[in-house]
This record gives sequence, C-alpha cells and structure tokens, in this order.
Amino acid sequence: MSEKRKLKIGERQLISEKENIIEKGLSSKLKSEIGIKRPNNYEHGVTLIALVVTIIVLLILASVTISTIFSDNGIIKKAQEAANKTKESVEREQAELNQLYNDLASIMNNTIGESTEEPEPEPEPELPSDGSFSEDKGVNTPNLGEGMTPIKWDETANSGAGDWVETDGSDPDWYDYSAKKWANAKTSDGSMWVWIPRFAYSITSGYHSSSTGTIEVEFMKGTSNEGATGQQIVNYNSSTTRNYTQFPNGYVIHPAFNYGETVSGIWVAKFEASQSNASASSTGSSGVKKVQPGVSSWRSITVNDIYTNCLNYNSTLNSHMMKNDEWGAVAYLSKSKYGKETEEVWINNSSSYITGSAGNSASASSNTGTTNDYTSTQGVKASTTGNVYGVYDMSGGAWEYVAAYVNNGNSSLTSYGNSLYTSTDSKTKNVYAKGSSDNNSSNYSANAGVYGDAVYETSANGNTINGSWYGDYSNFPDTSFPFFIRGGFYSDGSGAGVFYFDRDTGNAPSSVSFRPVLVAI
Repeated sequence: MSEKRKLKIGERQLISEKENIIEKGLSSKLKSEIGIKRPNNYEHGVTLIALVVTIIVLLILASVTISTIFSDNGIIKKAQEAANKTKESVEREQAELNQLYNDLASIMNNTIGESTEEPEPEPEPELPSDGSFSEDKGVNTPNLGEGMTPIKWDETANSGAGDWVETDGSDPDWYDYSAKKWANAKTSDGSMWVWIPRFAYSITSGYHSSSTGTIEVEFMKGTSNEGATGQQIVNYNSSTTRNYTQFPNGYVIHPAFNYGETVSGIWVAKFEASQSNASASSTGSSGVKKVQPGVSSWRSITVNDIYTNCLNYNSTLNSHMMKNDEWGAVAYLSKSKYGKETEEVWINNSSSYITGSAGNSASASSNTGTTNDYTSTQGVKASTTGNVYGVYDMSGGAWEYVAAYVNNGNSSLTSYGNSLYTSTDSKTKNVYAKGSSDNNSSNYSANAGVYGDAVYETSANGNTINGSWYGDYSNFPDTSFPFFIRGGFYSDGSGAGVFYFDRDTGNAPSSVSFRPVLVAI
C-alpha cells in the first residue's frame, strides 16, 4: 500500500476519533435533541471538564471586573474623582455667584469694593447741654448746671394721667422751641425750672403803645452777635436811636443775657416760689425755698429777705432774685411765635395763691374754690406757651417782687430792701433813674431808654390802669414806692398779665411773692 493511501486512512481514523470525543462531551439532553446516542459512561467526564473551564472563565471575568472597579484607574476611583471635581466646580460656581451678587449690590449702593453687610445703626447724635448753639434745634442748648436733671412730660406716665419723667441731654424729645416746647429741668430739691435761650427781638408793631403789638424773636448763636439765620445783630445802648426800624435788621439782643458776662440763656422758676413744706392750705414755715406746683406761694417776705434768700439758694448755679429785664425776656418770648403769641396768658385766679392754678379765661374773676390744675386742658392756658412746658403764675396769683427799683433815695429802699439796694453786684439787679419830679409819670419818661423789660416798650404811659398791652396795668415806681412788682393780682381780672407793672414799698405784704432765676456759667 502506498504511503499516501496509508496517510489518508490515518486521517480518517483521527477525524473519527475527534468526532467521538466531541460526541462524548455533549449532554444527554443535547444528544437526545440532536439524535446522538452514546453510552452513559462518557457523560460525567465531559461535564467536569466543562465545569472547570467555566470556573476558570468566571475567575478570569471576576479578576477583570475587580480590577476594573477597584484599581487606581477603576470605576470607583474614577467615580470618586468625578464627584470631587463636581463638588469643586459647584463650590467655584457658588463663589463666583456670591461675588457677582456682592458686586451688583455694591453697584446699587455706590459702594463697589466695600462690604454689603448692613451697617449697625448709628446712635442718635448726642445733644450738648452746655449752652452751645444747636444747629438741629436752632437754639442754644440748655446749660445744665451741677445737680440739674432734664425732665419732660410723659402723657402715659402715672397710669395715663401724665407726669414729669427724667431724661438726659441727648434726648431729642426733651425740647423743641419751634413747637412751643421749652426745655424743663429740676434741681436736686425737686424745684422746677424753664430754659430761656439767648435771643434778639424786634417790636414790629405797638411800640410804646397801649395797643397790643407784635414781637419777632431770633435766637442767638451762643454768646456771639450772630443770629440763628446768620445775620449780625447789635447790642442796644441808651444812646441808640429808639426806633427798631433803624437797628440793623430791625433786631436788638435782649439785655437779660448779661450776668457780668454774656450768657447763653437763663433758668427761670417755673412757678412762684414757695417754702419747701408748703401745702395747698399753708405757706409753710421751713424758710427753705422751693419751686413747685399746687401749693400756697411764699408771701409776707420783704425785698431784703427775698434778695438774700435767692442768692443763698444755690451759689454754684448763680441763683438770684428775678430781675425786671429777666421778667421781660420771658414776656417777650411768650409774645413771639415760640410762645402763646396772639393769645394772652390766662390769669391765675386762685384766692389761695395756689401755684400753677388757672381760671377759665385771661380775665377771669377771683375764685375761692377749685381752679384748673396747671396740667389740665384749661390749666395749660395759664402757661407762657399754652402747654405744660411754659412758665406759670406770670398773670395773677400773687404780685411778684423783682430785683428792680427807682434810685430815688427814699427810706423804703433801706427799710425793706437794704440788701438789694446796697449791693454792689450790678448783675443781680436793675436800677432805674429818678425823674425830675419823682412821680410815676416823670420817672417813667426818665427811663425811656431802658429796653427789654416790658415796661416802656409795651405801654403808653406809667400811670394808667390799662396803659400796657392787653390792657394790663401800668404804674411806674415813685416816691415811697420805689420797688417794682409784676404780673398782677388774682382778682385784677383783665388788668393782670405778663405786661403788668406796678410799685410797692418793699415790705412784706401777704399778697406779694417772688421767683428766683439760675444762671449756669
């Protein structure tokens, strides 16, 4: 047999054996499906090999999967990196958005480059309390001396009945002169005081007339000659022509604000003086002065004792007996737009001389019973402002001695007012010249150059029952009656008022009281 034939026979045998091997690896089910039938003893061996192969394949796949998931370049690593990048991107974008917001807010607020956080509210500007001029308030600030405390009226206090409450100099609600709200304060003894800021004035009608005129007021800046509006104003003297139209700008600085030196204002007693233990039924007996409402005023005291008592009240605050020009300052401010202006101050018609009382009109007749309390709707009309913030008892109540006299040499000067008469301290008193005849008409004319005291400027003569503005009484001191009294009596009706002036001996009648003034320098 040839070699080629042998080779072909061998190939056929090899192919036959290969087919047998393949056939042996098929499962019985598969053999049944494809119609191959072989003995059963071949099945187990083939299945084991397949299982091993399968396991190996699974192991390989598992290894590949684990490597793919957990390796440095695996899915988890890449997912973590992607998450970190996303977070960084979000944070970067948020930062950019925040910056954009801040830039826009800065543009809106014209503060590019500055923080957009809301600034803390600035505290209210603290108002001084040293007499310096306040541009905001338009007046010299109240000069609080030692022991003085600002007070204001609180309508909600005292269970809604209203009461005075303490405040401080920084309180913008303490005073407002444009609203007729004059500054009030109290001293350590509880006495009440009203601030009269330094001002210039112009009598625009009714000068030296019994016809009620008008007064314009301009507050001064500190102790300078500059008014609140910026105009320069002169100090008047007796040689100046007595015509307000001839003054620069028509104004003259009121003389009450010269207490040895120019001062920014004065503190005037809110009520007539009383003794510290006075009541509505008694004048008291302590001999210690106090300024308070609702009690019987201090009377039956000579000019000599009044002057001394007031000087000794508080030397630190330059306490003194009210002068005639200081009375005039309150009267003029009351007649301006900062006070009652066109309405007369109502009379205190209490026959018991109760401080702060009020009748039902400016000319009410005397009242022996209940009168209006100073805080009531009717009672405030007896104030120089028409509200609770003004000065009381300047019309009616008791007459009031002021530190002013005609220097006529009458014995009454030394008998009843020696301490005042002999004092060399000119800043604590007003001295008037004697006329050629030493009677009220002559003395009145001799003092035509005196200004600011609500006497010559606001009256037609010095010896007429109704010769002053509002028909107030006008009777100039003379002979044995050298001392001035002001305001009128509780029973004077229409004759009483802030422009009332009369005369007295200086003795201690039961119908005359007084009030002190403080000057904090």
